[in-house]
Amino acid sequence: MAIDKLPAGIGNSTPLTNNKYKQHVGSETPPSTTQSAVSANQDSVTLTPQAQRLSQVQQTLVNTPAPDNSARLEALKKAINEGSYQVDSDKLAANISSFEQDLEGL
Repeated sequence: MAIDKLPAGIGNSTPLTNNKYKQHVGSETPPSTTQSAVSANQDSVTLTPQAQRLSQVQQTLVNTPAPDNSARLEALKKAINEGSYQVDSDKLAANISSFEQDLEGL
């Protein structure tokens, strides 16, 4: 279907008349957001300790500069392209196990 040949009732120029919900356009304030309605129902949110810790970790990561690993990355790319890169399977397994244990501690 071509975008310029939309069915009647779809698009910006033709308003929908069968809509059972009132639409609020422009600077008109919908009745549900009046001051009396807002002050009558105040909700509160309480974060779990895990969520608070996650927020702290996120802030720490945002404020920590990224390390410059470009030289190491280039050396790894070169070794892989030359076919001389060797994977240390014991070290890889130990790192995966350590990572899994760290995840359990969160």
